Amino acid sequence: MKAKRKRVENKSEKDESIFRNLISLPEYTLAKTILAYASLEDEVDTDRLIEYSLSDGKRVALPKCADGEGNMDFYIINSLSDLKKGYFGIREPDPERCEKVEDFSSSLLIVPGLIFDRAGYRLGYGGGYYDKFIKNFSFISVGLCYNSLIINKVVRENHDKSVDIIISENEIIYCNGGKNG
Repeated sequence: MKAKRKRVENKSEKDESIFRNLISLPEYTLAKTILAYASLEDEVDTDRLIEYSLSDGKRVALPKCADGEGNMDFYIINSLSDLKKGYFGIREPDPERCEKVEDFSSSLLIVPGLIFDRAGYRLGYGGGYYDKFIKNFSFISVGLCYNSLIINKVVRENHDKSVDIIISENEIIYCNGGKNG
């Protein structure tokens, strides 16, 4: 699946469609805080979303791995320049420049994943960070995924948590396994 994602054709056009689908959501419009992530090169691009959300007057926070036990904290950023390479080489907020988020009310969580199924379950990167985070907080979660990487069913484990909405370049899926399903 990693190889398949690296070969996604017309990536920039698909990223743009996913971005447009996301910002059209009422859940995005109503959110005061966007809990995003800094995308890797072959993931759906989130830099555009981050910059747009900042210019839209929203608080934008990104995760920083707190430990190797699956815990992460989110920090408010003011621009992409507040990020530096962190855990696994992923861009993370610099905690010396950014404020830790304590209040997650009115937040929309954007969740990365390699693949998703239509019930909102995903194959992530094996650390369980997002599953643990989703379990501990109550807000709407959105998975970003290319249509070619949405499958019928992901193999699930007991600790896996579904997202509420999946957005691809072709559709917006309100998931059966999610809070809104």
